Amino acid sequence: MHIQKIFFLVLLIIPSLVLSQTNQLDAQGKKHGDWKVYFEGTKNPRFEGRFEHGKEIGEFKFYKKGFYDHPAAIMNFEKNKDSVNVTYYTQKGEPISNGKMVDRKREGKWVYFHQASDSIMMTEQYQEDKLNGLQQTYYKNGKLAEKTTYKGGEKNGTSLIFAENGQITRELNFKAGKLHGKATYFTPEGEKTMEGFYTEGNKSGIWKYYTEGKLVEEKEY
Repeated sequence: MHIQKIFFLVLLIIPSLVLSQTNQLDAQGKKHGDWKVYFEGTKNPRFEGRFEHGKEIGEFKFYKKGFYDHPAAIMNFEKNKDSVNVTYYTQKGEPISNGKMVDRKREGKWVYFHQASDSIMMTEQYQEDKLNGLQQTYYKNGKLAEKTTYKGGEKNGTSLIFAENGQITRELNFKAGKLHGKATYFTPEGEKTMEGFYTEGNKSGIWKYYTEGKLVEEKEY
C-alpha cells in the first residue's frame, strides 16, 4: 500500500516537472530552453522549438491555424549565425519550397516544387528578399520551361521561354522590368513567327512577320 501511494504521487509530480522544463526564462528575462506556444484559447500548437538565452537554436516547427497534422514551416537555426534554413509545406506535409532567410528576408538560392511531387518546379536567386540573378522554371518532366535573369527584383537581361520539347519559343531581352532590345518568337516546331525590337516595353523600328518560315509582312513602329 505504501509503495502504491508513492507511485501515485510520482505520477502526479511528473507532469508538473515536464511543464516546469518548458516555456522558461533566464535570469535576464529571455526565453531559454524548450518552448511550445499554443493558439490563444486552444491546445493546438502555434510553434515549438528551443531557445538559448533569447536566441532560437535548432529546429522550430510552425503551424497554420486549423491544420495541425503537419507543420506549415520548419526552420533550422544555426548557432552564432544570422541565417536560417526554411522549408514550407502543404497541409499534407509535402514540401512547397525551401531556402535561406537572413533577418526574415530570402537570401541566396530558393527551390520550389511541383504540387504533389518532389520534382523541382523553379529555382530562384535572392538578395535581401528581391529576385537577383537567374530564375529557372521546369516542366514536370524536368525539362526547362523558362530561363530569366533578374536584378533588384525586376527582369533584367535575357529571357528564354521553351516548349516542352525543348524548343525555344521566345527569346527576349529586358531592362528594369520592361521589354527592351531584340525579341524573336518561334513555334514549338522551331519556325520563326516574328522578330523585332522593343524600347522600354513598346515595339520600335521594323518588325518582321513570318508564316511557315517565310517573310510575309514588315511593319514599322
